[in-house]
Amino acid sequence: MRELFIERMSWPEIQAALQEGMTTAVVCAASTEQHGPHLPEATDALLGAAYAEGLARRLGNALVPPVIRPACSEHHMGFAGSLTIPPDLLMDLLDHHLASLRRHGFVDFFVFSSHGGNYPVLQRWAAERPHPDTTVIWDFGVFQDAFDALRPFGREDTAGPHAEVIETSMMLRLHPDLVHMDRAEPGFEGEMDLPGLLAHGMRHCACPALHVRAPHAPERSARGTQAVPPSV
Repeated sequence: MRELFIERMSWPEIQAALQEGMTTAVVCAASTEQHGPHLPEATDALLGAAYAEGLARRLGNALVPPVIRPACSEHHMGFAGSLTIPPDLLMDLLDHHLASLRRHGFVDFFVFSSHGGNYPVLQRWAAERPHPDTTVIWDFGVFQDAFDALRPFGREDTAGPHAEVIETSMMLRLHPDLVHMDRAEPGFEGEMDLPGLLAHGMRHCACPALHVRAPHAPERSARGTQAVPPSV
């Protein structure tokens, strides 16, 4: 299978790919942040890379630049190891990433985020710093296939995809060596108070009365979402 990740390719390989017409770049803004006691802090970056590769393979003329991280994760800073940057810095990083890629001959860009905290920043970036050659996705639509995959098992994800059945299932499929199900703890399940979360952090959503152990059946969950990355 052809290599699409720029950071795994040599410069002559990248140049040859560009000359062949692979002039679209799929850019993912991810994060370095806590994902519970059972998932690594690279979860968003690893899953984002899988989504980016899947889209690039479907397009047929695209390469995948390095995943951008860290990002806007202030609401995760109550947990050790999480990193965060200001929104303006993320927008600057996006500008400079695209500018560098353009200098090498890339002409079209798909930009998305695998971390929810970046969505409002991407929306603002698209409005304030528009790039005519760029398609920007700034919502949970990137996870829609994963949400749909839960329904045959009688599950709904109302709390949003973070270290729960969706992300755990994806990681079990893509990077099982990094998942420690023996360390999984009960987690929040309910309607997410997004304004409260962003204002006060992830710990704001903790409520013992609403805790459940998730995922209930990791093997079944992995089968349920295995068609999502890298064939998104």
